[in-house]
Amino acid sequence: MSLESCKEFLRAVEDRADLAQQMKAATGLPEVLALAARHGFEFTARELAETSATTAGPEQPPPAPARRTRFHHHEYDLAAVPALAPLLDELPALKIKPPAVDLAEFDTRFRAGDLRSTSDSPRDPEYQAWHRRMAAAQWRDAPGGHRRDFHLVNLDEHVDHPGYPDYFAAKTRVIAVLERAFGSEVRFSGSLWYPPRSYRLWHTNETQPGWRMYVVDLDEEFPPGGETSFFRYQAPDTGELVTLPERRRIVRFFKAEQDPDRLFWHCIVNPTRRHRWSFGFVVPEDWADRIGVA
Repeated sequence: MSLESCKEFLRAVEDRADLAQQMKAATGLPEVLALAARHGFEFTARELAETSATTAGPEQPPPAPARRTRFHHHEYDLAAVPALAPLLDELPALKIKPPAVDLAEFDTRFRAGDLRSTSDSPRDPEYQAWHRRMAAAQWRDAPGGHRRDFHLVNLDEHVDHPGYPDYFAAKTRVIAVLERAFGSEVRFSGSLWYPPRSYRLWHTNETQPGWRMYVVDLDEEFPPGGETSFFRYQAPDTGELVTLPERRRIVRFFKAEQDPDRLFWHCIVNPTRRHRWSFGFVVPEDWADRIGVA
């Protein structure tokens, strides 16, 4: 019975514009299952995987031709990009702290050595050997343990708290804003909360190539002249490590590539007492032309 409910849900996503729009805001199984349940469809993650494997999705329009770019990173104040400025109104509803997250327990998982690795070059042979060992262990000290490369909170894994419906509604409105701005389909790729002393270690996103957009905000401004969160990347052409201090309400664009010589290694660190949020999206190849910042 639940397998048939899953099939009916996927058909409804194709037939109903409201469901299709909400699916673009969902980033993983917990959100998809919660969305289905709100609309009266009950099934398991296994049944969803089984049904999705045998169901063809809607035909997608061809992407814009890929452009080779020498610019690795673009950053703007959100308010300075008129097409994206409406996102400012949605940030208060997006910047949640799910009550089930125990910050004291979270802090016990902090690893000073892991944090120090964000200062290493991904091209360094010693770093590469460590990275291979950790990747082989799926970044866990033991099966089922917490991943060490993600010392942060994935907001979209927390779907049972009272604030989640308003949060998801804001995500759906954000998709509408971005699709108007870019004139094409946009999907959420992640919603992340970086509490104090958090980080995402070096990675490339090479398995999901294309342009990414991240909206970044904090709970408060950093003190003048004080420590900040930062985004760090390695320039593919020179190997230089570039560190970009952050501030409130910025939007960042970068391109993930699969060419071994063009991998965009990057990491994010919040070593401060502030709380940081970032909301990611897959955006079209010609995003700069579409929002007028080319």
